[in-house]
Amino acid sequence: MLLSDRAIHILGVGNLGKYVAHALATHYPRLPVTLIFRKKDSYDKFVDGGRKITKWIDEHTQDSKSGFRAEWIGQSRPGSPHISNLIVATKGQQTLTPVGFLSPRLDRNSTVLLLQNGMGVKEELDSQILAFRSPEHRPSYWAGVCSTGVFGRGDPSRPVCPFTFQVAGSGPLNIGPFSESQEIEKQHPLRRALEKCHPTLRTEFLDYEKIKLARLRKLVMNAVINPLTAVHRCPNGWLRSLERFKALPDHPVTGITAEYRPSSLVAEIGPIVRAVLDLPSGNPKLDEAWSDLALLREALLLADRTGENRSSMLQDVEGGRETEIDYICGWLIKKARELGLKCPRGTQNLYHHIKFRKWENGEELRRLGPSPRGAASVEDMKAMDKSIGDRDMVTVEKPEWLKAKVTVETPEWLKPKAVNKGDKPWGKAPKRANKYMSKAQGPGKGKR
Repeated sequence: MLLSDRAIHILGVGNLGKYVAHALATHYPRLPVTLIFRKKDSYDKFVDGGRKITKWIDEHTQDSKSGFRAEWIGQSRPGSPHISNLIVATKGQQTLTPVGFLSPRLDRNSTVLLLQNGMGVKEELDSQILAFRSPEHRPSYWAGVCSTGVFGRGDPSRPVCPFTFQVAGSGPLNIGPFSESQEIEKQHPLRRALEKCHPTLRTEFLDYEKIKLARLRKLVMNAVINPLTAVHRCPNGWLRSLERFKALPDHPVTGITAEYRPSSLVAEIGPIVRAVLDLPSGNPKLDEAWSDLALLREALLLADRTGENRSSMLQDVEGGRETEIDYICGWLIKKARELGLKCPRGTQNLYHHIKFRKWENGEELRRLGPSPRGAASVEDMKAMDKSIGDRDMVTVEKPEWLKAKVTVETPEWLKPKAVNKGDKPWGKAPKRANKYMSKAQGPGKGKR
């Protein structure tokens, strides 16, 4: 086997890309790993920093790996070397353009592992990239679902250090084929490389049915946690307290009410996901595992485990960047229409709020500071739960002065006065003013 057939390219050097690259350098140091950057300035910083990725193990211990090859997307030309194995670790909205640049280096002998949230990216690549429209020329796709929490970490000596990361909670990296007829060979070079990283990545290769279940499960978690934290501007752990309130006053910025809570979203999303899965009837274990109650419990449990984390969608919204909403809520809305199901109204409203960034007061979210709800910390949430006590629901009634309709009389001096035929409505205004006011009333109007 040629060295180029074993080489791995990683597109996207975010937290997930750094995590996989560091694991490959740890367990397979002789393997050529090339990091592909979307931006030239990030590429320059990486090269100037010694091509090094640092993993923080604890507060005082770190593990650095270097020797990575690097290139940025603008260097890719039709005559550039062929890419046999490509791991795409970018977000869904950042995938089409860079993969389009790399498409001349990909063919039917290439393998592309889509390691990202959401659904619909593969279909977008096949329809939008000219070289991939023919099944004879497009690469083989693998789907990946990573359950490990990875976040960026700054170096005390350098507060801004983009090539460091830390792991918060370990979970498996599930990988499987996109189509039922596709199988992942055990001797495939990309599979063998990722299996060598099992002590770190906890790699598990699944068949088509199991990876489909894993992807949809992850989609439900993202569709519940990400949009709610983005509109409420709060950490993940606040969702538990949001669920325990029966009614809440309107959000001061977005107008989002308590109607948009985890349970209401799961009630909309659950039927869509179950219809996509087309679960066999008469299997009580599957029915229970994919019930609304089971999905809600899992979403709240994940929110609790990552209580202090701020979701990637919230970070994108606050930074004024495009979000993954099209590949999460947008995909669910599209599937509901295709399957003839009831439109998920709450999910659709959240989609429009986040997609277009327009709120009831006409302001864009990125121009606003943190809202009062977004300022809630984990301690605030615990104090709130303690104040609730054993009661499961709390009703917050609107005050009477908000319920009553108030009629305000127009003052006399603001009421329009009747103009008689002989009156000059503009009094002794200058001729120039009379000229423009005459034009405003149309031809032949305003003249005496």
